[in-house]
Amino acid sequence: MTVADNPGPEAARSPLIDHLVIGGLKSYAQPPTHVPLAPLTLVFGPNSAGKSSLLSTLTLLRQTVVADKPYQLRTRGDLADVGSFRLAVHQHDPDSRITLGIGFRAPDPDAVTWIGSSVIRELSFGYGWDAERERPADTLVSIDLDGFGTQFLVDADGVERPGQPEDAQWQDFLASLAIAREVLDPVATMPSQPVMRRAEDVTPGGALASGDPIAGARLGLGVQLAAELGEVLSRIAYLGPIRARPERSASLSTTAYHYVGPEGEYTTEVLADNPGLVDTVNEWFDRLGLGYQIRIVTPSSDEVSVTAGDFAVLGLIDVRDDPPSLVSSRAVGYGISQITPIVVQSLLSENGMLLIEQPEVHIHPRLQAQVGDLLINTVQERGNQVLVETHSEHLVLRLLRRVREGVLDPDDLSILYVDLLADGAAHVRRLDVDHSGDLVDGWPGGFFDERLEEVLGQRW
Repeated sequence: MTVADNPGPEAARSPLIDHLVIGGLKSYAQPPTHVPLAPLTLVFGPNSAGKSSLLSTLTLLRQTVVADKPYQLRTRGDLADVGSFRLAVHQHDPDSRITLGIGFRAPDPDAVTWIGSSVIRELSFGYGWDAERERPADTLVSIDLDGFGTQFLVDADGVERPGQPEDAQWQDFLASLAIAREVLDPVATMPSQPVMRRAEDVTPGGALASGDPIAGARLGLGVQLAAELGEVLSRIAYLGPIRARPERSASLSTTAYHYVGPEGEYTTEVLADNPGLVDTVNEWFDRLGLGYQIRIVTPSSDEVSVTAGDFAVLGLIDVRDDPPSLVSSRAVGYGISQITPIVVQSLLSENGMLLIEQPEVHIHPRLQAQVGDLLINTVQERGNQVLVETHSEHLVLRLLRRVREGVLDPDDLSILYVDLLADGAAHVRRLDVDHSGDLVDGWPGGFFDERLEEVLGQRW
């Protein structure tokens, strides 16, 4: 993935993801689990229970679909590396499938994809593996269209297998496409959303000359939806659990930088390419009490902004000194390097989705809590959706406090607890939050009760 993969803030608003579909991946068994998401979602649970795998649903899909080969699962890539298919599939069963998918929030027309007179509620891919031939097997494509669905098998090259079931609901949907051609013309009746007005439009090449109009339309629909899914996934910015310390200097080019990278490795380039962002980042550095201000300099000057083709250095001004002194970003505490990419990407992305693993790494408990305010800001002010994997009690307590204060609506916060069942399969439970900022059913046993155990000498 290149640094320019993520579109800038001027790009069109992407649909809000209502839920994830995951099955057959690592600890997640089949049939697939449907995991609810909110504008701001936190994922908790013991180690090796399946928290990171939830984020992998999106990172694996992103590196697969954006590569224009939605029917060939890329288990190894820049965003996610889960090993071979045999290592990644649940219980290492090569005859099983890995199911990954996304559900869209409906019926808001500004947040869903419309096809004819129906709404796309869910699209998932069930990836298989041919162990005998050591190559991808047929992929099971599942589409939920506003109350009814269809499934069909496609090979790794996107060719539908013959003999697929043809039910009455699917034929009714094809009829709706023809009706939509008359009813929904012009397209402007559905603002900013693609509309298929003819069954012919959804076939590869735009023709039904194959003699199988059902299969042709069905496959073509899958192809277009995969392309539209790629547009949604391209707006994901993923930050892994360990962020890289910035290099002493970075060489800039004419590339537009809208993503700090999965390890924050392009943070300097992003700030140099977006000079107006530096002031906003510094405002949050001050708000977070970091004690530093960012300054972008060149080796030959002390200018805040640089031009394309120059070398840029991310410097830090220690505002606690009198007078403030300029120091290298590599000469300060490790925590600064861990939090900086999160702050930068949170303030840069707009109408996208942030995936963040363990934002609390190497930072003080008070700062962990303040990260909660940063996440609320990027959701409310930048229109982003955020999914965070974390162990931080301080982070969740700050968010619950903001719910209690009326700053954050409880419906905009989803707290997921992932644990393992007796058979070793992952189980996801949503912990409901009321308007008082309390968990309706309390914390799951064994989590966040270590403080009482250490203080009182017994487990509660």
